[in-house]
Amino acid sequence: MKRTITLMLVFILTIPTLFAKESLKSIVRDFQRNNSEFVMVIPSFLIKMGLAFGEMEDEEREVLEMIDDMKIVICENRFDKADWQALDAGIKDGTFTELMTVNDKDEKVRMVMNKKSENKTEMLMIVESNDENVLMLFNFYGEPDMKKFMSLAD
Repeated sequence: MKRTITLMLVFILTIPTLFAKESLKSIVRDFQRNNSEFVMVIPSFLIKMGLAFGEMEDEEREVLEMIDDMKIVICENRFDKADWQALDAGIKDGTFTELMTVNDKDEKVRMVMNKKSENKTEMLMIVESNDENVLMLFNFYGEPDMKKFMSLAD
């Protein structure tokens, strides 16, 4: 009986740590706790309202239909290496995929993706500049069509 209880206790305590994967959301949450000055969360119902009532082109509408929700964190402090240890470790071990990094004069844009499941994907866009830094966390329905997403940048 004692052995069974002990095994059940060990099982209950270790299972969550076995299945817990670092997510981009948790990385943003950790950074936000320590450094953020402004946080804006755009829930899915606001995105759906924008789709229903907003005037936009078909390309913009298709991109917004892919987004489940979005979180924006703005900070005037420079990003430290310590802030991104979990992100860099996730890229190295294959949990996260770095889509691209663009260096343009005083600005650096980095995009990292994490496929959580067949139905959910998250993407983190990090924009670093001299005056402010911005993190944008997108949660997508399924796998987003990045060609459509990037077409909005043109």
